[in-house]
Amino acid sequence: TDFFVKSTQWSLLAGRLQRGPHRLQRGDFIVFSFAGEAQHRYPGLHGQPFFKIVRGLPGDSVTVSGRQVAINGEDVGAAKTTAYDRRPLAPIAPTVIPPRHYYVQGTSPDSFDSRYQESGLVRAEQVIGVVVPLF
Repeated sequence: TDFFVKSTQWSLLAGRLQRGPHRLQRGDFIVFSFAGEAQHRYPGLHGQPFFKIVRGLPGDSVTVSGRQVAINGEDVGAAKTTAYDRRPLAPIAPTVIPPRHYYVQGTSPDSFDSRYQESGLVRAEQVIGVVVPLF
């Protein structure tokens, strides 16, 4: 059994990682292996496990107005203009999420997640498992 603890500036989450394929739902906490475009600029990211929340499912519409990102018309946050090293960050392009892909987002507004082209959508085969919170 794997246990997972994630600390954010607002909360602490302890959970059990359930490995293997799952039918993901909006709001699920997942751990996945990073495979976004940023791994070419930052090689240490390749395969790095990331912890995020599923916000968008296959068939959902992702729209962008300026730097505000929405899923099915619901605002999910703004994309920052630069990364921590001051390199420019482009927001995700408007799209319909394809089959076996997910829009994921962190618990912090500073999270590097699907709001950015260099992170992108997560493919189902990248998902390591679902984190089930322990209460």
